[in-house]
Amino acid sequence: MKAFATRRIGVLLGSSTIALAVVLASPAQAQTTSTVEGRVDGAAAGSIVTLTDTNTGQRDTAKVDANGHYLIVGLRPSTYKVESAGRSQTVVVPLGQAVTVDLVAPSTGTGPGSGGEIVVVGARTKDVKNAAVTTNVSRFQLENLPNGDRNFLNFAALAPGVTVSPPTLNNKARQVQAGGINSDNTNTFIDGISIKNLVNHGGTNGQNYSSGNPFPASAVDQFDVQTQNFKAEFEQAGSAVISSVTKTGGKKFHGEIFGEYQPKSFISENYDDRPGHAFNSTAPYRPKPNYKTKYYGGNLGGPIIPGLLHFFVDFEGTNKTFGSTDVNVYQGNLVGLTPAAQAYAQSARTQYNGNVPLTFNEKLYFGKLTLFASPVDTVNVSAFMRREANLDAGGGITTNDASRLNRNDEHRYQLSWAHRGDHWLNELTIARNVAANGSIPNAPGSAAIVTYNGTANQPNIGDQPVIILGGNSFAQDDHQYQTLFKDNVTFTGSQHTIKAGVKVNFTKLQRLEDNLGQGAYYYDATKFTGVGSIAPYAARINTAAVAPITAKNNEVGLFIQDDWRPDDHWQVNAGLRWDYESNSRNEKFVTPADVAAALRAYPGWQAAGIDAEDYISNGHNRKGFFGAFQPRLGVSYDFRGDRSLVLTAGAGRYYDRSLFINSALETIKDYNESVATIRTCAVAPADPNCVAVLPTDPNALRALGARSGGEVFLLNNNTKVPYSDEFDAALRKRFGKINTSVTVSYIRSHNIFQYVVGNRLPSGLYHPDGDAIYTYNGIPYSNGIFFDYPNSAIFAAPLPGHGNIFIGNSDGKASYAALYLQADKPYTEQSGWGFSTTLTLSTARSNDTASTNSIGDPFNFDAPTIGQQGTGPIRGLERWRFVATGTVKIPFDIRVTGFATISSGPSYGGVLCDVPNTAPGNGGCYLTNFGVYRPKGIGYKNVDFNIAKTFKLPWSQGHELNVYLQVLNAFDFVNRNYSMWGGGFQTVGGTGPSLQKDPTGVASQGRSFKAGARYSF
Repeated sequence: MKAFATRRIGVLLGSSTIALAVVLASPAQAQTTSTVEGRVDGAAAGSIVTLTDTNTGQRDTAKVDANGHYLIVGLRPSTYKVESAGRSQTVVVPLGQAVTVDLVAPSTGTGPGSGGEIVVVGARTKDVKNAAVTTNVSRFQLENLPNGDRNFLNFAALAPGVTVSPPTLNNKARQVQAGGINSDNTNTFIDGISIKNLVNHGGTNGQNYSSGNPFPASAVDQFDVQTQNFKAEFEQAGSAVISSVTKTGGKKFHGEIFGEYQPKSFISENYDDRPGHAFNSTAPYRPKPNYKTKYYGGNLGGPIIPGLLHFFVDFEGTNKTFGSTDVNVYQGNLVGLTPAAQAYAQSARTQYNGNVPLTFNEKLYFGKLTLFASPVDTVNVSAFMRREANLDAGGGITTNDASRLNRNDEHRYQLSWAHRGDHWLNELTIARNVAANGSIPNAPGSAAIVTYNGTANQPNIGDQPVIILGGNSFAQDDHQYQTLFKDNVTFTGSQHTIKAGVKVNFTKLQRLEDNLGQGAYYYDATKFTGVGSIAPYAARINTAAVAPITAKNNEVGLFIQDDWRPDDHWQVNAGLRWDYESNSRNEKFVTPADVAAALRAYPGWQAAGIDAEDYISNGHNRKGFFGAFQPRLGVSYDFRGDRSLVLTAGAGRYYDRSLFINSALETIKDYNESVATIRTCAVAPADPNCVAVLPTDPNALRALGARSGGEVFLLNNNTKVPYSDEFDAALRKRFGKINTSVTVSYIRSHNIFQYVVGNRLPSGLYHPDGDAIYTYNGIPYSNGIFFDYPNSAIFAAPLPGHGNIFIGNSDGKASYAALYLQADKPYTEQSGWGFSTTLTLSTARSNDTASTNSIGDPFNFDAPTIGQQGTGPIRGLERWRFVATGTVKIPFDIRVTGFATISSGPSYGGVLCDVPNTAPGNGGCYLTNFGVYRPKGIGYKNVDFNIAKTFKLPWSQGHELNVYLQVLNAFDFVNRNYSMWGGGFQTVGGTGPSLQKDPTGVASQGRSFKAGARYSF
């Protein structure tokens, strides 16, 4: 086996690479492994140091060099017994850390230990010399900190510069965001395999609209969050990387069974739904819906053949009945309704408004076999399955029937083989991942949209909608298939550790969109008393054939990195990564011939100097990007050589990737979607295609709207790949058991993608009087692309034979500057207390007004080009954020843990009305989506507690029952939203914006409780 593996490595890397092994060594981080190094006092060169994993019994050895130094890389995070020449020490080795364990000979003298007893000192388990900004989350924290929905990613918020969307009663999607850009730019790894969403938004598979967990928390052994300056082996991330490792079956049988429960009485209603409040203001008060939540599961691990084959299996289930986003139909005082319509409006408010119960169900399965094939070969085979479904109500004017059903399905299979040689380690991984997520209408049929214009004018589909009934008009379904081959090799020597790797990932990506496939009918609110009571005045329906869009894409990644430690003071981490994708921008797409001809003849582009050929693809003129070279460098200096005071600095370039949805829209809109609007002659007598009566059968409606050209979406043939340039410097100081650090961070992100409007007037302008920008009190406001009817190009200059034009734009840029202050002391049973604190002070700016901390469709409708409003603060980001955790043991062996989050609250945009009609764009109301305003004082606060007691069970050693009560948002803080139409609203010449929070709507859940028990053995 060993000889075969050695030959295999030689084939992979070649003789020139192996020659490097002569000069190499020092600590190296990895996605799933760790390092132990140190000195053995007085040991002769060649002496053996043995590390034994106390869980699995697996042993690894290293030889001491002439300086008494030893190094072992590629260790599974665990607890190890380190032994050499009769000395030993047991040490916890966290994920991705280089742990120092020195075995020191005893001093001479009298008393205990004299006369040959060995004294062991100083195991330093926090790697302070690595220049990456890294936060480790231990198994202790995963099991003991309050965690309302059992999502292990919640604890990513412990890292500086990272936010996790808070839990809410309406079960909205949970996402991790870092730096000055949205969650799309993060990447999550489980056992070294990326689970990035390659098709849609959210960063992590399924998290674009799921509140579920991407992996069972009880199967995660530990994880780390690298906010900045991560090494060259990490790919496809422009902000933060989360890397986790799963549990492994040990030499003894261990397992657990757990259950957590929230009955109706434990779950708070949204603040506005409580009796006497905004959405439940009059008696008799609407009763609380039948909320409840159950989390349950268990795991088991141990030997099948002791010392040779071990197993671990895990299951987690979640069943929720939770509250929706508040429904609020027929908002405001609607005048002009007939008595019957007014009565219907009131009955609809009574029937629909407020919070309604929804359902969420998730099942997570994980299994793993570990084969210790030889003393130097370890093979892991694992499988993971996710099943998830939930009812997602949009809230607002959308009723429950008009909502959608979401689903997530994922299968992942992985084989990894680690082979250790003398001074080298090879890690081979083969994986298959199939993920699907989508949403379909909750009820069949067409949508019914009731509109109100408050005037005597004929109703129009652009009027204010007041209620949506019937089926949801939009369905989507995403699939990604991946087959991955990855091989990394690490060489170690006296001063260097060099690691190199190759990744090949064969992917197939697919997206289906069905927009208005069943049509939507529009009704006049002034006469509407229910579907069927009056005839609709207009309808919209897709007349094109709907089909999934599929693309095959092959990813190749290469990296090499060197960790060089010339002495006890200096450490240099240098690396280079290169990535390539064969079809990242839908390279084989062919622009429809009629669209291409219309673009070449379009007078607005000719006058504006836009070259149509930049947007016309013939299937061969989009070339793959070969320039994704990413140098990365980190340097640290240990002032005393004992890791008590360390200065670090790092810089690097980090390429992300273009999401498939951005390029798929080009095919979907140009080939599979053509939305026709059909009006009745009663409201549009001048329309030559008007009809007397609209058919209620969608197929008959589709025939009426015989296919005509619709919206045209176009990518630039040279669309750029997003990337970030990052720099950080840190001072890390240890005060006894307390670790502290001060970090300065700067990130510059490039090539942020958005679709912008491509319509242009024959003059080449979008607005007839130039850029519709109005600067007031130093803030540039835009009247957007949909205002100034009918003068702006979106109304006056469609593409002949088609409709509006939207073109891809990758000119977006963002900058992020921050100061991170951190302190922590790990909890130990001896001390009985521990804590962690992280304070992030940051500022972020962008030239893209649609750039925000949250995900969304890739559209910027504020202006016809990116940067037209200059550069401004990024909306949704916080000025400061403080996160703290604490654990303390109190009498009766009760353990209390807390998790507090306090922040300035997210920034928000502004609206400026009463702009004079002499302004470009003809005045009215203009807006800015830059985050120009912030909440006053503290904008967000939340404190959670977990109170736990462990009982040692009498019938067998090691059997324990842990019971706990979690109090979530313990002080029932009401965290309001802030918005441009609320606190950001003002008029020209007025008193200025109120900067007040929205009167209704909350950003987090009220005080709730959760009881749980865990039996472990």
